[in-house]
Amino acid sequence: MKNLILFFFLFLTTFENLAQSKPYDRSIIHFNIYGKGEPVFVLSGGPGNNCMQEEDVAIEIGKKYRAILLEQRGTGRSMPKTLDSNSINMEAYMKDILYVMDSLKIKKAKFYGHSWGAVYASAFAVLYPEKVKLLALTGVGDIKISPENDQIKIKNRLAKLDSSELAIFNEISSKNSTEWSKDERYTVAVLGVKYNTYDTTNLAWKQQKIMRGANNYTTFTLLRNDQKKQNFDISAKLETLAMPITIITCKEDPLAFLTEEYKRNAPKTSIKWIDHCGHFPMYEQPEKFYPLLMEALKR
Repeated sequence: MKNLILFFFLFLTTFENLAQSKPYDRSIIHFNIYGKGEPVFVLSGGPGNNCMQEEDVAIEIGKKYRAILLEQRGTGRSMPKTLDSNSINMEAYMKDILYVMDSLKIKKAKFYGHSWGAVYASAFAVLYPEKVKLLALTGVGDIKISPENDQIKIKNRLAKLDSSELAIFNEISSKNSTEWSKDERYTVAVLGVKYNTYDTTNLAWKQQKIMRGANNYTTFTLLRNDQKKQNFDISAKLETLAMPITIITCKEDPLAFLTEEYKRNAPKTSIKWIDHCGHFPMYEQPEKFYPLLMEALKR
């Protein structure tokens, strides 16, 4: 693995046409490279999840491509001096990808995204279609801000918890996530693994994989607030995308219904379903997931 740090003195001409509505610090962005060849961006979920949650996927992609695992703004080493609405927002997230592409002299790349990462990749493709060769997505998240969808997600997730787990989850969730203690954050993460997993066999190993690295709940809250403020919605624009799009979705994923929503707005999208699997097919059904992913990256 080669770790690259992008320093402030690099000049990025592609930013000149972007609105400068908020301060932008590109010196903080870190990423990891696995393999050689055609570039594939690997975007993890969240927002706010540590990128190491997707390292296994980046390693697998790196066997045939140059996988670029981005440490997203507000996670891992890509930490602004101050976490606030000026440093964590959708505009900055779009610029981060442009900056990495420019720094690595990449004109066009393939994109893999999981959960929020699938939305992140899709939002970038909508804004800069000329820079995206294809989208290979799994466990797609919210392509628009929707209170109705939020309620469905909560219902689907909590249905996987027993009564005692549900009581604990509700107690912690009654507080603002930025006020959770370290123990409460850990508890929520453990319960998240439970409700996102179909087969709880070998749950401790899956927990270890899914919980790699610390998640940042402040980053999650700030970015979600920015999306709500701007009424984030790329649903109608998905139909304009001409590049190949593949979504690998597990039927027992609490977010599976969002794949159907994506398909309605981008009817040419190819959907590959996996049975008996939750939100993390790379850990529950790797023998099915990886062949589908590598085939999607060939399109």
